[in-house]
Amino acid sequence: MSSAETTSTTASLKSLTASVSRRAVLLGGGAGALGLALGGGRVHAVPGGEPGSFAMLMDLHIDDERPDRTADFERIMAHIAVRNPAFVLNCGDITELGLAREYEAYLAAIPESLQDAMREVPGNHEQQWSVNYDLYEQYLGEGTYSFDSGGVHFIGLDPQVMMEWGWYYDDDVLDWLERDLRTVREGTPIILFQHYAMGADWNYVQNDDEVLRIIERYPVRAIFAGHSHLTQVSRYNGATQVIGNSLKNGPSYYWVEHIDTDSGPALEITEVTVHADEQAQEESLAIVPLADPGPGGDLGPFQMRANPEGAQVGMRVDLHPRADADEVQARVHPYSYGRDLDRWVNLSGQAGGRRWTGQVDTSDLWPGPHRMEVRAVGADGAVYDDVVPFELPAVTARVGWTTELQGRIQGALAQRDGVVVAGTTKGRLEAYAPTHRSNRPVWRTGTGPVYRQPVFTPDGSQILVPSSDHHLYAHDAGSGAEVWATDLGSPLAGDLTLSEVDGQVRVFVAVGTTLFSLDLGGAVLWSAELNGICAGRPESDGDQVYIGSGDGNAYAFDARTGEQVWRETLVDRGSTYGNVLYGPWACYVRILTGGAVLFTTFTNAIALEAATGQVRWEGQGDELGMLQLLYTPPTVTEYGILLVDGFNGTVHLVDEATGRQTWQAEALPRNFGAAPVPSPEDDSVYWLVGQSGLLVRIDLANESVDQVLQVLSNYTQSTAALVGSGTEQVLVAGGQDGVLHGVVGLHQV
Repeated sequence: MSSAETTSTTASLKSLTASVSRRAVLLGGGAGALGLALGGGRVHAVPGGEPGSFAMLMDLHIDDERPDRTADFERIMAHIAVRNPAFVLNCGDITELGLAREYEAYLAAIPESLQDAMREVPGNHEQQWSVNYDLYEQYLGEGTYSFDSGGVHFIGLDPQVMMEWGWYYDDDVLDWLERDLRTVREGTPIILFQHYAMGADWNYVQNDDEVLRIIERYPVRAIFAGHSHLTQVSRYNGATQVIGNSLKNGPSYYWVEHIDTDSGPALEITEVTVHADEQAQEESLAIVPLADPGPGGDLGPFQMRANPEGAQVGMRVDLHPRADADEVQARVHPYSYGRDLDRWVNLSGQAGGRRWTGQVDTSDLWPGPHRMEVRAVGADGAVYDDVVPFELPAVTARVGWTTELQGRIQGALAQRDGVVVAGTTKGRLEAYAPTHRSNRPVWRTGTGPVYRQPVFTPDGSQILVPSSDHHLYAHDAGSGAEVWATDLGSPLAGDLTLSEVDGQVRVFVAVGTTLFSLDLGGAVLWSAELNGICAGRPESDGDQVYIGSGDGNAYAFDARTGEQVWRETLVDRGSTYGNVLYGPWACYVRILTGGAVLFTTFTNAIALEAATGQVRWEGQGDELGMLQLLYTPPTVTEYGILLVDGFNGTVHLVDEATGRQTWQAEALPRNFGAAPVPSPEDDSVYWLVGQSGLLVRIDLANESVDQVLQVLSNYTQSTAALVGSGTEQVLVAGGQDGVLHGVVGLHQV
């Protein structure tokens, strides 16, 4: 028996015609595929399956080095195949590292009868450690799309880009979602599925409140998600959210059937565990009502006001006349990652009443823009969540101007002679001459999608731009015109190093699993195999090039020939996944005094002898419980080496000669990617805009950290640029929303 399925997608023509993409094959090629790629629809039949039932999986973490996990997946899929579902949802983390061989292992384990029935969205394990996020599309198709089955409209969402920690629904996804919802026939129930849970209990995608605001006008009755590796059901904003468990915790899946209840049609969700003896155990998990209104839906929307009043924010919430809330609560939107169930402040009001008021303490917050979460709670425990912005007044530093670009600003900003250059994921390359008053455009041009820092050549005549479209571009620094482009065969996921070798400037960059050396004309001089993925930044002293790899090793190569000089194992976890997760694959190498080279891993800093690769010292990172050292470039200063624990948000100063810690301090909620920027006026002071958008001032001489200003209201992993001096100094920072912020008044801090 077959059901009609209408599919729309944001897929590019390339993905629709790729022979390895199951979804592309299912949709077909030629004129029909072209119409779909341009936003049209195409009706096709799904082979087999009952229209009233489907299965759901999440967090499989398929790893070709873990055949036991693949065997569990095969057993689950065999059990699902017998039940003949209309389709199978997969809510992400399909693979462990997003490697081609893992996608192939996943596809090979799916029974033939279900090959065309799979409906996937990617998770962070498809992009976080992947130096080629294009592989997801090549194997499985687009991550944002929709289809109809059994009288229900299903929407898959992907808020991710390559190598990102902390996620964001950009305008493309939000605009697509609104357009797709407008095409749904009135009264049709809608289900969202994605990797990340939404709502105030979970802080994964920074602006998920924008999605909730969009879907509020439509009958979205369920949200299916994974990521958290637990089974949990919650009810909010008219929807029932079901978070599913991971295959790592046991061989389970979820079976969903249409049923009729006294209050109308519904979905019954059952958790099914398939044991090694192929015996199945089923447990009823949830009933999802498909009729209006869904759980918590009648509590909102509501009107909110957040008024800063000294060390508190005065809250006023006005519910609509139909709302019947037992409680209304508020709290500052968290800057920490993950699950957050606490810190709610109960507002004053009468149960069933319209107006609720109260005060929320903000004495521990810094100046700048923030967001307040508001929750109405019904008698049945269902809730309605929303967010209202507020801003604490700045006393010293403040944002003086903003400039919007197209796409996310992921890589560090480039700066030379008062000009700042930013590249975006939409392939925009723009140069500005910022001042404390304004941000004057110098030139704007197109290039390939940019995820890493553009770099000026030593003479300042050109700017080199690494792109995910496989090219290294050179643009004229004065006009932005493209000078040359070299195809290196894979996305450029690492940062560039320029170094003089025998009087000639050479460019070193890791691409996939290969280290390349190029001249300033774009010619490849040599390449060397790294035996693992790399997305860090190499370093060269003119004689050798040093780089970390996903195989757990540090390498040195002859800068002239590319011949390997030495290899030193820094991490050996016994698996590819372990070596990537904890190893130096994204390390920013630094040259130390006295013939040493600094490498970082997930938990530690290690100095090696440049000549031999022997360990000079190992830091105290493991002893001190440091995490995510790898993702913030270390800074070598006259006071020691400045390290940032990105997970715990602490800064650490270690002795360059011994690696022993001399000072540490709490600095910011989290950090990923962005590096401290030195003050041109005081060599002991560094400025850092962390992942949460908080600007901190780090004073190494006085061993102090000041939390200065909330610059951004979204995540960033881009290193800021500092231009000018004194009262005219401006710090330029960019984030996921593609907006440059000019911070002025730093001299007053």
